[in-house]
Amino acid sequence: MLEGMFGKVIAGMLSFSTLFFSSYTGNEPVFKPLQCRTGKNYLIVRAKLESAFDNDFTDVFKCGKPINIWFKADLKSGSTVLYTRNYRHTVNYDPMNETWQVFFSENSQTEVYTTYTKLLSSISELEVSVPVEPNWKTVVLRVESWLQPVEISNSRDRIDLMVLWKYKRPSVKTTLDLTRIS
Repeated sequence: MLEGMFGKVIAGMLSFSTLFFSSYTGNEPVFKPLQCRTGKNYLIVRAKLESAFDNDFTDVFKCGKPINIWFKADLKSGSTVLYTRNYRHTVNYDPMNETWQVFFSENSQTEVYTTYTKLLSSISELEVSVPVEPNWKTVVLRVESWLQPVEISNSRDRIDLMVLWKYKRPSVKTTLDLTRIS
């Protein structure tokens, strides 16, 4: 019952706000510059989104539905894709305990957060280990993020959360000389 009410409220809020720009603010998500370091056979990549969840997300993360934040990391040499993988952070709110449970696919771990600030900090960061070959020299690393639509109630209605990012997928890329990174 609550799920159905949420769906109608959120759908109405997004539709009305988007059409009339009264309370809808949206966000301008961007990535900070990538941080990278290498090990013997891997590259540790750290990406952090900024301004992604500033406005309008407090209610979204308390909606009672799993909210997925997606990241994609790829490594290329020229036009050759050396590595590509999608990662997912799934947020679930527990109204009884007033906590957020987050599953991080990059390490298959689940964390519980009691504060909204810590939740936002954790879901905005991606840290992954990318396997590299010794013969790879100069590569282009790219990370992007997007939001998955949320199905509401038991119907086929969906809310495209990308409206809250103004339908823009933030991305960042850098060129790396793997022989010089440590």
